[in-house]
Amino acid sequence: MAFEMAMNGTRKGAVTIVMLLAVLLAGCATTATTVMDEEVVTNPKPMSSYNALIIRDFDLKRELYSDVPEAHMGEREQRYAQVPSLLSEQIQRYVRSRHDYQEVSRDGAPAATTLVLKGRFTRMGRFRISLEAQLLDGGTGQEVAFFRQTLWDVFDTTEGIGRLGREIAEFIARIQYK
Repeated sequence: MAFEMAMNGTRKGAVTIVMLLAVLLAGCATTATTVMDEEVVTNPKPMSSYNALIIRDFDLKRELYSDVPEAHMGEREQRYAQVPSLLSEQIQRYVRSRHDYQEVSRDGAPAATTLVLKGRFTRMGRFRISLEAQLLDGGTGQEVAFFRQTLWDVFDTTEGIGRLGREIAEFIARIQYK
């Protein structure tokens, strides 16, 4: 009888441990951590005076995601090459949904009341994506804001780019009234 009770206690403990481990692994698999490394706003005039935003594709050097010649790039490397365009689309979608600007586009000539977003990827990999971006005054070309951002625990690049697009749009919205 004592042996049977000890076995039942062991089974319950084992089941508890397995359930706890499953919950922890499930939580780890679906999370990604975005870290805003640096934010600097140096606007000479109120950010609310800008009524348009032009989003340029971020620069992504091929050596950040591939070391094979372009002719021999596989499907994964070709998907990485499309990341700048995908990020611009995501940023545009999220900024438009907030209705902070009368016009949000990916091309066009900047004017005095236009902000221009441009940037570059500094790290591109399976588990981490880092970038730097600038908001420039369309009339003068002067930098009005700068930020550096890193997304950690990236398992799916497409999902990661969507998260980065949302984070960039939130940064732009956050500084709108500075």
